[in-house]
Amino acid sequence: MHTAELKRKLMISGIGSSNGGSFRTVKIDGIGRLEGDVICSDFTLNGRAEVNGSITSETAELHGTLTIQGNLKAKSTRIHGKVKIEGNYAGESLEINGSSIITGNCEAEKFNANGKLQVGTLNADTVLVTLHGHSKISEIGGERIQIRKQRGIGLASWLKILPLGIGNHLTVQTVEGDHIYLEYTTADVVRGADITIGPGCEIGLIEYTAKLEQDKQSKVKRSEKV
Repeated sequence: MHTAELKRKLMISGIGSSNGGSFRTVKIDGIGRLEGDVICSDFTLNGRAEVNGSITSETAELHGTLTIQGNLKAKSTRIHGKVKIEGNYAGESLEINGSSIITGNCEAEKFNANGKLQVGTLNADTVLVTLHGHSKISEIGGERIQIRKQRGIGLASWLKILPLGIGNHLTVQTVEGDHIYLEYTTADVVRGADITIGPGCEIGLIEYTAKLEQDKQSKVKRSEKV
């Protein structure tokens, strides 16, 4: 992306729509609709928007509700609210506070989420998830993976209004990583070096190369050192 060549700004205040294209910055304050792919250096949303295409940006700051019919690619993304990506996500850092659906795959160096998730395949060097509601991810891969349950009820106001489930739990098919810590997770297979199974887990098979610790409250059908 040659950001120096992107001269135009796209600003929507109130209710408005625009075609896609290349911009220096895109900012939506209110309700917006973008028809087509968007390329920019900074994408900011405060409100509600729908993008009938893909977004490619250096940064994405999303407050509110956003639906992307295509892919989202950004070096740094912060989500506060509810976002649905019909395609894939690719970037360096993805921070989620709220509810997010990524229909395709998610690739990042650092993935940090607090809320309810639905993701295809998640690959990141560091995966930190605090569960609030029932989340579902097909596969998780990374170096450091930590899945924890939301503690207490001191949630921010934006989180209280989201349609999150009562139970804080993750369902996943496969988890593979070097250092893994899981709470309140149902998984078919967990593979790694150092694995700690905290409370509330149901695991089909664990394969580990170095160390395995298991909470007495959790159920593991089979575990083996390989």
